[in-house]
Amino acid sequence: MGYRIAGRVAAISSFAVLAGALCAGELPRVAPAEVGMSESRLARVAERMDSLVAQGEFPGMLAMIARRGSVVFEHAVGTLDVETGAPLEMDSLMRIYSMTKPITSVAAMTLVEDGKLLLDAPVAMHFPEWKELKVLEDGEQVPASTAVTARHLLMHTSGLTYGYYGDTPVDRMYREAKLIDDWDYLTHDTRELVLKLADIPLLFEPGSRWHYGFSSDVLGHLVERVSGQPLDGFFEDRLFSPLGMDDSYFDVPDAALKRFGTDHHVTDGEVIVQDSPREDPEFRDVTFLSGGGGLVMTADNYMRFCLMLASGGSFDGARILSPATVALMTTNLLAAGDSAGGDGFGLGFAIAPAGPSRSTLTPGSYYWGGAAGTFFWIDPNLDLVAIFMPQRIGSPPWIQQTLQNMVYAAVE
Repeated sequence: MGYRIAGRVAAISSFAVLAGALCAGELPRVAPAEVGMSESRLARVAERMDSLVAQGEFPGMLAMIARRGSVVFEHAVGTLDVETGAPLEMDSLMRIYSMTKPITSVAAMTLVEDGKLLLDAPVAMHFPEWKELKVLEDGEQVPASTAVTARHLLMHTSGLTYGYYGDTPVDRMYREAKLIDDWDYLTHDTRELVLKLADIPLLFEPGSRWHYGFSSDVLGHLVERVSGQPLDGFFEDRLFSPLGMDDSYFDVPDAALKRFGTDHHVTDGEVIVQDSPREDPEFRDVTFLSGGGGLVMTADNYMRFCLMLASGGSFDGARILSPATVALMTTNLLAAGDSAGGDGFGLGFAIAPAGPSRSTLTPGSYYWGGAAGTFFWIDPNLDLVAIFMPQRIGSPPWIQQTLQNMVYAAVE
């Protein structure tokens, strides 16, 4: 199999050639056969990615796959920036949107391990403005009988919603309070978000069910209040620097802009730019440090984060979490009868269950995705990590399922 970069194929005798030329700090790489993967079947993944781009499903797409702690596959094809024609490369910066949520969850759990944050204590200990939250019941605002905790925020059982895709009375209140519009955060920062949420009732009693919403953004601000650091500084000190994630940003710096491209919708085969680094830039001059969707990074950097989790909380000599904490985070903790769209949910991750599921993953795998079609999963049973990164809003779900099936077909 050739080693593919940005749609070009450079024939090499083995992936092990790559491993022999590694510089300090690079991800470990091995030939697929060394870790029980088929080179010819991984080649099919690259070919499928090429065809998805050629057919117009994506302007561009990249992927990275690892097994037993080493990268066995990486491929980038297509266009990074449809306005300039710049090609997508493996070191391109990608909007990961909600794939930020697992990172924020890990950050919060480091504070739990530090003894500075309790999973089941009311977050009102740190947010005094949340001491008298209300819940909307039968059209009436009544005092919440259960206090919101860090566990609720991590599990998306807090009673918070998002406001931009639902039309409940609470969602409408979010829009009226100008928390968010169809796409952009409207508050200046997460402190203002938390203050405004104090005056809006919860959608339901905390802990009673799973519902996607602002939980991870509030969790990010909780990290700030508990640590006394802005979220970007805490991420840098506790995650990015120890893990070698030196290409991860809330605010893309000038020097990296040439590796940051356009984000898109694809409608009737036409590519429509959603966000440009030049016009209405979403990740420039950022004040809202979104723990729910604010990060931009390379595939290399997200793989470092994933390999840390896959190895039980450490990577390249840096211990981020204990194995016990990672095990807790990646266990389904939802009550019987509750689900995250049919799957389980732990502390920041969806969990593929045994039995019928919307997921094509093996039971116990944990995963998440982002609004631009990005997705990753970690399969602890097979010691497998896979990351796919397009930049297409509204990516069809069949694409994710197809690529997942092809990755599993390459396991020998």
